[in-house]
Amino acid sequence: MIGEPTPSQYDWRFSLFGFPIRITWLFWLITAALGYAMAMDANRIFSRLGQSPGVGPLLAVWVACVMVSVIIHELGHALAFRYFGIESQIVLYHMGGLAIPTAGFSFNRSGSRRRLTHLDHILISLAGPLLQLASAIVVAAIAYAMGVYVRSAADWSEWLEPLGIPNPWTQAGLGMDSPWIYSIFNFYVLVSIWWPLFNLLPVYPLDGGHIVQHTAAIIRRTDGYNEAHLIGAGVGFLVAWWFFQNGSGINALLFLSLAMNNVQALQSFGGPPRW
Repeated sequence: MIGEPTPSQYDWRFSLFGFPIRITWLFWLITAALGYAMAMDANRIFSRLGQSPGVGPLLAVWVACVMVSVIIHELGHALAFRYFGIESQIVLYHMGGLAIPTAGFSFNRSGSRRRLTHLDHILISLAGPLLQLASAIVVAAIAYAMGVYVRSAADWSEWLEPLGIPNPWTQAGLGMDSPWIYSIFNFYVLVSIWWPLFNLLPVYPLDGGHIVQHTAAIIRRTDGYNEAHLIGAGVGFLVAWWFFQNGSGINALLFLSLAMNNVQALQSFGGPPRW
């Protein structure tokens, strides 16, 4: 479920900054399923204003925004790999995206591949979410300059107000003149905030799970897998329960499956580690 999918004739292939990119047909299907409720909500808003382009076009905007956002996320990983002298390819599939190393590893005289350090792996895992979040901030700033209201950015600004950070969105106009512009900004910023935050959850094999693994490896001088799977199982079940409580069945099943994968991995390792 979480490995690289087999290439097919229906995949879309192109290159960006020298990185081969492959988008599988399942990416479009799952992304559309996840965004259908968003497109319906946007359609209801614009229908009341008498200017909705329809659910289909709004869903297409959602899918395009997710594609661009996930590619930027994976470019963060790929660029970090390149910094360490390793080339990679990007695959977008039903679970989101993968940056897969392809060439550039160093080999010792014995023929064994030189591993990146645990700190290197942590930096590579952080690069994707951080670049995606940075893109959300840039796009939100452009929207604010254009007077387009971005709900997710306004919500985060409200949560930051107790820290003494002013909320600029109270002065922004609604920017509802164009459903296309409003949808592009709102869909993109929403995905580019929540996607990296959920990816940073300590659930293996998400980015946060890899960070836990390599942090545990540094602290405990092990490979860190047992610790990552133990934490990933617990957090995965909690997040799945949270999604079920909030009516998001698809995301709940996703995290439930990730939690079960971590449980199975723990069993294969012979149980939880001794702390």
